[in-house]
Amino acid sequence: MQTFIPTQVDKILIAHQAYQLAEQRITNQLMAAQQYAEPTCLALVGESRSGKSRLAEAIMCKFPKQRTQTGMKVPVLSVKTPSKPTVKGLVETLLRELGDPLCFKRGSENEKTERLYVLLKQTGTHTIIIDEFQHFYDKVSHKVQHHLSDWLKIFVDNTGLTILVVGLPDCMAVINQNEQLRGRFMSAIHMRRFAWEDAHDREEFVACLDAFTQGLARYQFPDLTSDAMAFRFYCATGGLIGYIAKILHQACLNANVANTTSITLTDLARAYVEAVWIDTLFDNPNPFLADIIGSGANVLLHHAKQIGAMADPSEPVVETKSRRRRNSPTASEVLVA
Repeated sequence: MQTFIPTQVDKILIAHQAYQLAEQRITNQLMAAQQYAEPTCLALVGESRSGKSRLAEAIMCKFPKQRTQTGMKVPVLSVKTPSKPTVKGLVETLLRELGDPLCFKRGSENEKTERLYVLLKQTGTHTIIIDEFQHFYDKVSHKVQHHLSDWLKIFVDNTGLTILVVGLPDCMAVINQNEQLRGRFMSAIHMRRFAWEDAHDREEFVACLDAFTQGLARYQFPDLTSDAMAFRFYCATGGLIGYIAKILHQACLNANVANTTSITLTDLARAYVEAVWIDTLFDNPNPFLADIIGSGANVLLHHAKQIGAMADPSEPVVETKSRRRRNSPTASEVLVA
């Protein structure tokens, strides 16, 4: 039987500048809210693979569960929204995470909610993180689960807890369409993808590649921080850090199976094909193939923006001319470097 060596990619947390700023803002609000009478609500919003869930996990780890003589203390409770949420289903999820053995027993929505209030006080919970918050919004019908959002508003008022919701950009509709709920939220914290055209974003993106290289020191990669390799990775990930991790994990896994620590450009091309879901509406070129220059730099950047997002088949592919700026190479210049 094949013995797999862990790739360690999932152990690497890249705390880039946007991540650090978001983490500091959330931590500050959580600490201040414990001394503030008015409930505090925050929204952490970003595209899939932008790092928001990893940030939420890191926040929870700052306030770990503790077993005391009076019982389990859960300062921060984190749950994922059910895919088809109802008030009763969400309450049952919260009760289960608190260790309530009766969470699936008979009981009305109100009875379960009252039991939740009691347990939250007993466990000393001051913050609840609700991940996958976009499930409060039905993208098919374009309707918000109003009963659920109304329940959340009343829940916040009755408990005075800090609520951190985490989700895709669609989740903003849940807050925007409920005036009373919107009034309880502070301005949203956005975890956006890196933009190659922005010099600062490009520098941060290269720094992330460097951090992954250092964290995976047992493997021999091409220079991932070179202009050409950084551009290849950008086109393969669309500036979403989670996709860097996916490609590197697959490349390292393949190397482990082959009993080698050497990872070449060809290996990265294979890992990209195996790790990244590509919308079949687009004929996406593989950014790690040697003939990438023939694909056209601007076309590659256009395809990169479709990664991790719903592609619009009606949107035409348009090549635009990039203006040359000092200390800011164009995509074409990077490819021939």
